[in-house]
Amino acid sequence: MTRTSAACWLATLCVAGSAWAGGNPMMIGKVVPPYPEGFRSNTGSCVGVGTGIDQLCARSIATLDDEEDRTVQLLAAQFVDRVGDQPRWRITDSVPYPALRRDELVAIATCQRNGVDDTGVVAIIDTGADGASGLEMLPAVRWAMRLDRGTGKFLRVTPSSVRCYNEGLSE
Repeated sequence: MTRTSAACWLATLCVAGSAWAGGNPMMIGKVVPPYPEGFRSNTGSCVGVGTGIDQLCARSIATLDDEEDRTVQLLAAQFVDRVGDQPRWRITDSVPYPALRRDELVAIATCQRNGVDDTGVVAIIDTGADGASGLEMLPAVRWAMRLDRGTGKFLRVTPSSVRCYNEGLSE
């Protein structure tokens, strides 16, 4: 391979890699909707930055789902505007959706960090753990993130500091 062809190949790889990471689109900086072809968001939650009406949903956490309804990324976003009734968001960060084990799920916006409700926390919980069906709160296992409201970036959180509401609790 010549130096020129190697440079062209590397440039092509870099451009392709900037648009697609592991088969998933790079979304940071994009305003959505619309989403890239073959993708959509099926789940999202507001993350307030204050108590004013314009601050209650100033940021959000949403899923990026492929054509087969598999969640491939978690997106952090900042409110931009509305087109009709539909809000539009600028993506500020993304993380790969974590691999889940049997009975695990990702809790979005229903968690506490250090005992305080925090809609900016996302964590894996194990709904199949012994006694889980009777618990109001489940501890995070293996993975937890928090949306920093100031920067719009996801930050790692120690899972032992997080617990999430058990939405499957039998009443």
